[in-house]
Amino acid sequence: MYDFIIIGSGVGGSTLFKELNKKYPNKRILLLEKGNNKINYNTLGKTIQVLYITSLGGSALGAVGNAIKIDLKKIGIKDRDIYEEIERELNIKKVPESHINEKSKYLFNYGFERTPKFIDFEGCNSCGLCARKVCPYKWTPVMFLSNPNPHSKILSNFHVSSLKKKESFFTVEGYDLLMGRKRTFKGEKVIVCGGGINSPRILSNILDNEHLGKNLFVDTFITVGGILNNSHLNRSVPMALYKVYDGFLLSPHYSLLLYNKVKVDSKYEDKNIGSKDIYGMMIKIRDENKGIIDRNKIYKEITKKDEKLLSKGIKKASDILYNMGLERIYKTVLRGSHPGGTCAMGKVVDKNFESEVEGLYVCDSSVFPETVGLPPILGIIAMGKKLANIL
Repeated sequence: MYDFIIIGSGVGGSTLFKELNKKYPNKRILLLEKGNNKINYNTLGKTIQVLYITSLGGSALGAVGNAIKIDLKKIGIKDRDIYEEIERELNIKKVPESHINEKSKYLFNYGFERTPKFIDFEGCNSCGLCARKVCPYKWTPVMFLSNPNPHSKILSNFHVSSLKKKESFFTVEGYDLLMGRKRTFKGEKVIVCGGGINSPRILSNILDNEHLGKNLFVDTFITVGGILNNSHLNRSVPMALYKVYDGFLLSPHYSLLLYNKVKVDSKYEDKNIGSKDIYGMMIKIRDENKGIIDRNKIYKEITKKDEKLLSKGIKKASDILYNMGLERIYKTVLRGSHPGGTCAMGKVVDKNFESEVEGLYVCDSSVFPETVGLPPILGIIAMGKKLANIL
């Protein structure tokens, strides 16, 4: 029998694992994770390609280190104190001028700011690969999973298939994907940290809540840009600068999808265009939280309000890019990388992150009651710390 079973090793799950081990060095804590040590990208949806990672450490393995603060008042957290603690712990610093792309420095003329990051810039060589490989100079949730107490256990490659409560304890059933057999674990309290996509799916066989799986947002984004010779954005710290507008964010962003768009364009097919010549700008909007997650599919479309925000963002970004010297603007498909809202506080969980089933909690991006529109990692760490104090 475990005192705590945590399902999911992303930002929320890893934070809870670290904090609970520190708070209760003699309690038995089990962390279950479907993925392993490899970065496994998943893509869902048609109109919007929703991206998430199934791996030990979750989707933050592919994060580019953004440490932007989000408003936590609606989930009952005082921003200042908790953020100061996290900033010290992750040694968060704004991107130094030495690591800002030369072409991107033009964006200072438009009021762009240096992005705070959980990256050790003394070791960072600006390879531009933050989203595609694990780097020792960038914090990831895996760093919260080291040195557990002797009573704790981490089991990866485990797919949770059923979650039940009988009398005073929970039963978590699933499949050990390496051993190829079913396994069952019992615990007094369970915290689901599977993220905006998987948490409602895991909870669907134990909660009878009409709001479960609804209220989905994904922080929809698109990248626009084109040819800017020898801009070398591909070998730069991703999203090193940013600016928040009303309802959307702009940030310089190299995109392989954008590069491929340019390469197949007939106008440039005979030119020697390389990755170093592509310059892009990300437009990330506060999309409406009207999507739905069910067992097998995701339903997320662009609303009229979303279209208006995207149009404003694309125009703003395009105007800047034209002034930088780009002659033609291309755009990628719509994507979403921060799915959340599907176990919203006030609808599926209460202010203490507890569901209608006593002892069953949720702590990840699915708890956000409304669209974030900004990188949520710091906010999720803050939630994990708060819940650890409650438990």
